[in-house]
Amino acid sequence: MSSTVLEQLGASHLKALSELPLIGRHREMAKLLRLAAAKTPALIYGARGMGKTRVLFNLRSALSANGTDVLYVRFAQPFHSFLLEIANQLSVECVKTSSISLRGALWKAFGAKPHVILLDDIQEATPPFYRFLQRVLAANGNTIIGAAVHAHAVGALRHIFWNQQAAIPLQSLNQHDAGALIEGAISVFLADIPLPSDFASRVARAARGNPGRIVEMCILAANPTYRAADRHIRFGALVLDSLTRLLP
Repeated sequence: MSSTVLEQLGASHLKALSELPLIGRHREMAKLLRLAAAKTPALIYGARGMGKTRVLFNLRSALSANGTDVLYVRFAQPFHSFLLEIANQLSVECVKTSSISLRGALWKAFGAKPHVILLDDIQEATPPFYRFLQRVLAANGNTIIGAAVHAHAVGALRHIFWNQQAAIPLQSLNQHDAGALIEGAISVFLADIPLPSDFASRVARAARGNPGRIVEMCILAANPTYRAADRHIRFGALVLDSLTRLLP
């Protein structure tokens, strides 16, 4: 889920989003938990809206509940900014803020206290990212769970995510799971709004099993902008606009 989308959703929608159950991803979650327990680096991948960020958030909650130290961080260029974000989250103080000093301080921190690192939205990582994270993995007990649009879009981190058995594709929801998510999203975002009888079926057809688009259309449907004077939903506009606001 991009920071822009997070900002656009606002606090109330973010809270509501957290109340939606993770539907249709139980096998993927079970496998990720096994891989994390085995300290095996893993990669989830899929098109925009397939729920990669939601899976990582749920994984963070599950691991934290078991007493595991978890660090969620979004991939970001340049490399120095990436190091600063990790240092900030780990509350690592570094007198000098050069990349060399930051790397040393972070390697020491990860060596002292192992983490499962959830690395979201990986995009063509350069060699410095690989060298830094490879050293992190060399410290006892650390592992990385990454997320990307495609398994071949991780750049130099392909040397970390080389194990095809630990590469997990997120695909469209089946009809049953898509229907369950639509019902849940309607109850969370549209509970007090009268809807046409065919709203759920039209969302299902338009979304084609993409969970991010299902949720986004239900969020947009609550906006008066997409409602005509007779309370019917301007479904065409809603469908088009949902394409530009997909939740990952």
